[in-house]
Amino acid sequence: MKATNVITDDELEEVFLEEPVFGLRLLHTDFRDRVARYISSRLFGIAPALRAEAVKEIYQDTMVALMELTKRQEFDWHKPLGIVFGIAFNLAATLLRRRKFVAKQDIDGAIEQIAQDLAGTKIGREWKLRSRVEWEEFHCELLQAIDRVLTPKQGVVVRCYIDNYEDFGERDIYAPLARLVAEITGNDENAMTVKKQWLEARKRLVDELSRRGFKFLEIEE
Repeated sequence: MKATNVITDDELEEVFLEEPVFGLRLLHTDFRDRVARYISSRLFGIAPALRAEAVKEIYQDTMVALMELTKRQEFDWHKPLGIVFGIAFNLAATLLRRRKFVAKQDIDGAIEQIAQDLAGTKIGREWKLRSRVEWEEFHCELLQAIDRVLTPKQGVVVRCYIDNYEDFGERDIYAPLARLVAEITGNDENAMTVKKQWLEARKRLVDELSRRGFKFLEIEE
């Protein structure tokens, strides 16, 4: 799925409020890649080879559900991307349950925590200014950045952190993280080595996500 946004989120909302069917066409033309990225980000536990087909299935079901909503004359189309993401979220959760995959932790909570770890003190002030849609966009971009800019080992470290962040104490992070990484790699993992990999991965993620517009992630000196 490839598409480039030629209209803004606000313009999309204006179209949906005026003519939902045309808004749905515009969504498919200009926002399908963004929606597909979001769906992919929710399928965190599915192997990439299987994820592509699952994304297509959920995207199609999302469009069908939206088409049904366009038949409801009184439906409120404010924040249409939020509506789209909500439908896709539920469909992704259903698919994961059907395939007997249960995420170990709440990914949304992990995203806030990892954002804090990436950005330092600045995040507390800046993040509160961001909307739900921007939160979802950050989530999508983060998971893609992990695949795009990290080494395979760094990717394992970061994903283990995201999936298990609730298990870590305020200071006791790297020893349990090393044990989790070892379960994936099958090798003995040293806590200091894992810490170094996390710090290197953090810098790469900050650079990449800042380049893509998330300037609030730049770490304060």
